[in-house]
Amino acid sequence: MRTAFLSFVALVLATASFAQGPWVKKDWKQWSKDDCKKVLEESPWAQRWSESNAKTANFATRTRGTSGVGSESELEVYYLMQFRSALPIREAVVRQALIASGYDRLEPPKQKDMEKQTEGFLNRTYDDVIVVHVIYGSNVQEYNRDLATYWQTHYPEGTVPQEAFLNGPKGQKVSPIRLISPKGAAQEFELIFPRQVDGKPLLEPGDKKISVEFMVPSVGSVDSQGRVTTSSTDTRVFREFNVDKMTLNGQIVY
Repeated sequence: MRTAFLSFVALVLATASFAQGPWVKKDWKQWSKDDCKKVLEESPWAQRWSESNAKTANFATRTRGTSGVGSESELEVYYLMQFRSALPIREAVVRQALIASGYDRLEPPKQKDMEKQTEGFLNRTYDDVIVVHVIYGSNVQEYNRDLATYWQTHYPEGTVPQEAFLNGPKGQKVSPIRLISPKGAAQEFELIFPRQVDGKPLLEPGDKKISVEFMVPSVGSVDSQGRVTTSSTDTRVFREFNVDKMTLNGQIVY
């Protein structure tokens, strides 16, 4: 009984937290650094998945010396999933960049110039696709490199992960139509999904849940070309989003 009560309290608090988020209380141009972080990491459009045990990586097999590799309990691999086609996420990305560029200290004409540079990103329409932006990483430097190697080289141009899906509220299992994984230092990629399935929008009023899933590699073993190889220890990343929380001004935003 006590466990059930505590679970209920936690659910109520989480719901209240979502209801009072900065995307409801403030204009996005007034968001603070912490507000942006909340929108990008703990909002109806963003969730984090992490794993810190041997199921995620063959940590004990690594021999290259890096601080923190010696114990499985010291290592974490994470994936942060964001519906980048949802306007609040893009507003948070822009506001975060403006804060970092000293926007709030500038004179109005210079602020206008900076705002103009963001218009294309903010005003882009997503009538035909849903974009799930994924940021990944680890608290151990070598595993960061391994993860980047995997996501930047494992899927040749024009291919997509066969085990990645956007699971719709009516049982739809939607595969991505495109994978964008930039080369270089950025530890991120995007899965592009069709917005309509069988001629209808994936999400409609009254829908309850939508989920994102994909497989993540075992990063403990790298071949002679620096490629991360997959194995039976690969793990499924899965996060479920509440559709009713993804609503603004009576519209589902995704």
